[in-house]
Amino acid sequence: MELVVEHPSPISAGELVACERVQGTDFGCVWHRHPEFEITWVRAGGSHRWVGDRVTPLSGNDLVLLGPNLPHDFRNEPGPGRPLCEVDALVVQFPENLLGPGWMASMEPVRALLLKARVGLSVSGRTRQQALLWLQRMPETRGLRRVILLLELLDLFSQSTELEPIASPGFDPAATPPCSDRLEGVLRHIESHLSEPLYVEELARQAGLSQSAFTRLFQKATLRTVPRYLNEIRIAHACRLLAETDKTVGEIAAACGYPSAPYFQRQFQRLHGCSPVGYRSRVRSGQAQSGGGR
Repeated sequence: MELVVEHPSPISAGELVACERVQGTDFGCVWHRHPEFEITWVRAGGSHRWVGDRVTPLSGNDLVLLGPNLPHDFRNEPGPGRPLCEVDALVVQFPENLLGPGWMASMEPVRALLLKARVGLSVSGRTRQQALLWLQRMPETRGLRRVILLLELLDLFSQSTELEPIASPGFDPAATPPCSDRLEGVLRHIESHLSEPLYVEELARQAGLSQSAFTRLFQKATLRTVPRYLNEIRIAHACRLLAETDKTVGEIAAACGYPSAPYFQRQFQRLHGCSPVGYRSRVRSGQAQSGGGR
């Protein structure tokens, strides 16, 4: 399945903060990405959303914040016991440099929020209830008033504990919190050498640290052990290849650095609750299944 790249998104023209009501039999989109941040509120309808490497069934008032260039698709497909219902959604988009270069320098909580949004954030609880009150006013506003509403939303989100990541942490390594230069170099090395064997000893040597010191620093920065981080980022890359290419499972296993296809399939099953072939079938057929934890 080809990933459609929008430069910029079609709804972003004319307003600093773009807002569009989507109604009809579908969401009018395909598997795509664009340079803007996006807030999508699915008021009704829809069968599932596909964000990064996660396919999630939709329920009423689903609310997400998606970072720039994060591949996503919202779908409306009938299924067993689920008749096709019309879609009603609100999509809000805004640029990364909303108020000019460096606008987030004095807004650390918002800066941290938008960094986390690079893998998508699902909003729930009272935070969602308050956010929907502001979002329903957004189509009626223009210009500065709409910008103010957006800033209220971002401030609300940045202070909430009711936002959960959607895609796996390895799907966008750029979402890793800022870290030291020596660790930053190691993370970039991992990204560009996924198909090769990667060992903790070698990574520690590249960072100029002992293995024990490197392990502690790595876990503090990524909240993951080195093996877990490597596995997650490899599986996330595999999801992209399964969705967007026709490579075989064996070819994808090799491209992601797994020594054998069976080992790759076991790791994939453990993270996503389905086989690589099942995942490919799911995202290409548009039939979402629940399963596969975060």
